[in-house]
This record gives sequence, C-alpha cells and structure tokens, in this order.
Amino acid sequence: MAHVNFRLLLAYDGTEFHGWQAQLKARTIQQELEIALGKTRGGPPVTVWGAGRTDAGVHARGQVAHVFMDSSLGAEQLLGAVNSYLPDDIRVLGVETVADDFHARYSATARHYSYALTRGVTVLGRQYIWQVSQPIEGDLLHRCAAAVVGRHDFAGFVKANSEVDSTVCIVAESRWENSGDQWTYHLRANRFLHYMVRYLVGTMLEIAKGRHSVDAFVARLGGVLDGMMVQRAPARGLVLEEISYDAA
Repeated sequence: MAHVNFRLLLAYDGTEFHGWQAQLKARTIQQELEIALGKTRGGPPVTVWGAGRTDAGVHARGQVAHVFMDSSLGAEQLLGAVNSYLPDDIRVLGVETVADDFHARYSATARHYSYALTRGVTVLGRQYIWQVSQPIEGDLLHRCAAAVVGRHDFAGFVKANSEVDSTVCIVAESRWENSGDQWTYHLRANRFLHYMVRYLVGTMLEIAKGRHSVDAFVARLGGVLDGMMVQRAPARGLVLEEISYDAA
C-alpha cells in the first residue's frame, strides 16, 4: 500500500463535542475522525492534524485536516469510506492527495471565522446563534470592527494564562453584516488566539449596548489592558468558515 498524505475538508456541528483536540475522557472531533480513518484500513486509529483547534461547542463549515496513511484507497474512495464510519454530526466534504510537506496547520496562510447573533427569539437553530434582548447600536459595532483590521497585539482578547509565543495577529477582514434582527461578524486573520473571536464579539456587543466606549476598545487593542472588562460571547454562534493556503 502507498504511503499518502491526504488533505480533508470537514464540516461539523460542535454542540455535543468538547472541541477539536483529542482528550482522554471527552468526545472530540479529532478522536472521532481518527477512529473512522483507522477503520477504513481495518486497523487502529490514525493520527490526524487539524488546521484549527476549535473549542467546545464551536462549529465548522471549512475545517481542514491532513493525515499520512498507508492506504489502498484513492481520494474519492476514502471520502466515501470515512463518512460511512463517522457520526451524523461530522462530515468529510472532500479528500485530495497533497505533497508530503503539506501541513493543515502550519501551511495555512489565513483563517476565516464567523459569529452569528440575533435580537429575536428563535427556537429552531438556537444552538447556532446567540440570542440577545437588548437594543444594539449598529454604528458602534461597525466602528469597533473597523478598528480591528491590521496588525494588533490581542493580549487583551485572549484566554488568561494561554501559553503562546506571541499574541500579535494580522487581521485582513473584520466586518459586521446585518439582515433584520440578525447580525453576523466576519473575521479573517493569519492566526487566532484562544477565545479571541468570542472576546471580540462579546466586548463589541457591550459597547453596542452603550456600556463601554469605542475609544476604550481601541485602547485595549493598543495594549491598554485596564479600564475595561472584556466579555466572552457563547460558543454556539461561532463557525470556522474557511482555511486559506497559498495557491502554489
């Protein structure tokens, strides 16, 4: 059997998962995928690397992973086989063979997340959107989003005690779009920190409710970490939309 590097495009409903990364006593996307891939070759689980470590309750439409496998199956055959072993809340959307030096995480050049919230009350689909009751001043949301574009130190918008070498991210896109009662935030950057999108959304919403100023938000992006408490939006509205790679 040939030793092949397969790239996988994934979608999943994160509601019942404890995030992407494998854990000893919790259900995770990585574990389910590794077990399913192992079954396609009649063996034990195989190691899978993901482009982004989504947290518990976070969803994905465009997660990317890669796996080195000794497999007699081609890409299309593997697609059908792995999906036959996966639970209904995970689906592999595509499989392709890639060069041996491709890495789902380290070869990525950008990541795109979205976050959905609504001022209305919704029953169907409530696990995919944050429901809020207070009025929202849209102009304040747009002003905050515009301030996020560019190179910033996001130390003020990261989970406490996160062990990372750098908290600097380069943001190419940061914008809110609105349709009726629903608001969706789009954020595209070269990298993301733990809870970064959720802290940005939660804090922007506090500003849009008139509880903090845009100036305080901008100051926090500039490294002034006192004077404003950040708020974290719930996981259910967050979706990993796309991972970008160089065309070459």
